[in-house]
Amino acid sequence: MNVNVLGASGGLESSQGTSAFLLNPSTLLDAGTGVNQLSNEQLGGLKNILLTHAHIDHIASLPLLIDSLFETLVSRRQALTVYALPDVIKALQSHIFNHVIWPDFAQLPSPEQPVLRYVPITHWHPYTFDATVAVTPFPVTHGVPACGYWISCPTGTVGFSGDTGLSDITIQSLNRLGALDTLVIECAFPNHLDRLAESAYHLTPQRLAKLFYRVATPPKKLLITHLKPPYRSKIIQQLHAALPTTQPWQAI
Repeated sequence: MNVNVLGASGGLESSQGTSAFLLNPSTLLDAGTGVNQLSNEQLGGLKNILLTHAHIDHIASLPLLIDSLFETLVSRRQALTVYALPDVIKALQSHIFNHVIWPDFAQLPSPEQPVLRYVPITHWHPYTFDATVAVTPFPVTHGVPACGYWISCPTGTVGFSGDTGLSDITIQSLNRLGALDTLVIECAFPNHLDRLAESAYHLTPQRLAKLFYRVATPPKKLLITHLKPPYRSKIIQQLHAALPTTQPWQAI
């Protein structure tokens, strides 16, 4: 499965933006600053956005995206559909699209024909997009309500952890997924910041290795994301020491 990585950074850096993955021309997973890589034509093709959670690095471009597409969506009489956990939708409504931080596009240009609509999702319930991509959210442990996604299409399967700490819940979810072509998983901090990683529900190389060894069926490939820019080289060095030499992986 070919997923276009628009952004996978754990912070601000010149080389890439934060979490955003284009699953197909109409479906985006997370809406961090990586969305800025899309052309106007590509932005106009978006119909669906899947969110892992409500932290700003995963939603930063969403308000401006809807603003940019407003006239296009109105003329098409279409809404951009955001799929997210109920608590994530509530956070967006209360703290972002509240007519203070940003207009409530779920009511504009009218409540009857808005340009933004929400679909609350349920763990382990599959959702299908364009008859080619099936997406199933699964529980992970983070400091706020969050989920990962299992993506299936005719050319393969991908698991996205989103942001997660080392927990039985995350490990049980990954084991329930079974064999994956690719697992996209975070590793935000180096080992010396273990206490911070634990309190923030993120992974270090050591924590990722502990999680990995408890996954019954290793993925064919690991894509490691969300590295904090000041620690990128240190994290990669520690990943080489922590992960088994037989496991193909790449930090992005």
